[in-house]
Amino acid sequence: MIAAVLVALVILHRVDGGEVLVAPEHITSMHSKALGSARDKLITGEARCIIWLADGKMLSVLEPCDRVKQLMNESVR
Repeated sequence: MIAAVLVALVILHRVDGGEVLVAPEHITSMHSKALGSARDKLITGEARCIIWLADGKMLSVLEPCDRVKQLMNESVR
């Protein structure tokens, strides 16, 4: 018997131009850049969304959080 495991990954873009592959089920929370918010200090440069992962790591990505959510929804189809 052969068991197949399919993992859907989302490609996101870091501020330094690199790409990162993220499994949607590992994203625990996301926050958009909000003007005047204290959390803006966590989002560097041109990043538009900060993402926390299940392993406690944080990613700042160029995609807006709405786009990240859309990519996550598309990956489960």
